[in-house]
Amino acid sequence: MKIEKVSSNAFPEINLDEFNRQQDITRIYVKRGESYVLEEQFGIMDWSIDKKREVARDLVHDDYISYLAIEKGRIVGFMSLVKEMVSGRMILDLIQVDKAFRGRGIGRILWDKAVEEARLNGAKELYISACPSEETIHFYKAMGADITDDPIMSIVNDEPDDIQLVYPIG
Repeated sequence: MKIEKVSSNAFPEINLDEFNRQQDITRIYVKRGESYVLEEQFGIMDWSIDKKREVARDLVHDDYISYLAIEKGRIVGFMSLVKEMVSGRMILDLIQVDKAFRGRGIGRILWDKAVEEARLNGAKELYISACPSEETIHFYKAMGADITDDPIMSIVNDEPDDIQLVYPIG
C-alpha cells in the first residue's frame, strides 16, 4: 500500500464512485448531562454517488491537504485536513477507510499523516468533529484524541450530533 498526496490534475471526481464508505451502526454516544453514554441505535451510514463526488472535489480543493491510501491501484482510504487553522487548531475534515479494508491499520497510517501535517503546519491541536458511532469514537480515542471542553462552535452548530475531540500536537 502507498500513501500519496492528492493532486488535482490526477484526481477526477469519479475516483470515489466505487469507494465503500458504509458503516453499520449499533451504538452511538449521546450526551446526558455532563457526560457521554452509549445508547443502542441501529442504522447504516453511507454516501450517495453525489456525496462521493462532492468529497472527491473537496479532496483536491485548495482549502484542503489530502492524502490517499492506495493498494493495487484502488483507493482504499483517504484523509483530508482544512488548511485554515482556527485558534491554532488544524481541523481534520475526514478519515475514511473502505469497508473491505478496515482493521488493517490504514486508518492509523492516515491518522499519522494528519498529525504529521498538523505539526508541519504549526498547529497546536488537531480538531475532530466525529460521527458519534461507537467504532468511530473508539478509533479516535485509541489514536490519543479526547473530547474537548472548548469546541469550535461553528462546527458544533453545523454538526450538533457529532462528538468534538482534540489531539495535542507536541
